[in-house]
Amino acid sequence: HDTVKKMKPDLIVVDSIQTIFHPEISSAPGSVSQVRESTQSLMNIAKQMNIATFIVGHVTKDGQIAGPRLLEHMVDTVLYFEGDEHHAYRILRAVKNRFGSTNEMGIFEMKQSGLKGVKNPSEMFLEERSTNVPGSTIVSTMEGTRPLLIEVQALVTPRTFNNPRRMATGIDHNRLSLL
Repeated sequence: HDTVKKMKPDLIVVDSIQTIFHPEISSAPGSVSQVRESTQSLMNIAKQMNIATFIVGHVTKDGQIAGPRLLEHMVDTVLYFEGDEHHAYRILRAVKNRFGSTNEMGIFEMKQSGLKGVKNPSEMFLEERSTNVPGSTIVSTMEGTRPLLIEVQALVTPRTFNNPRRMATGIDHNRLSLL
């Protein structure tokens, strides 16, 4: 708290809240009580000093916030920063916003100079597309208020074993299983 008062930063980024130790709490970092008290302290500082604060939380393998939903309930906004290790593109998605819509998303590309917003995501999604290829189609979809054109490809072969294998790139495997 004293360091923040002394430095008077415009922005605080805590990465990650599960590693912070609040000296008044005897439990280990990452415990529910540590996360709660550390988050509350950061929120108090942010509100008293009018400083935007980003608190990064660990996620599970399925991409959900790890541990109890306590952190999600305490903060004003929850953003997911999604990406695929095979591509330079990242999606910023709001899943909670106390002061506005969660019906929006941002698409970014990692460049040499840093993360840059993508002006025409549809063009980006279709730039590698070959035309007149069997099993490929363009689909119009809405992400929030943003219309997007994306390519959907399907490669189907006869199965030679009992359980068919479904694979995908660029989509969560659990979402694919819903199809």
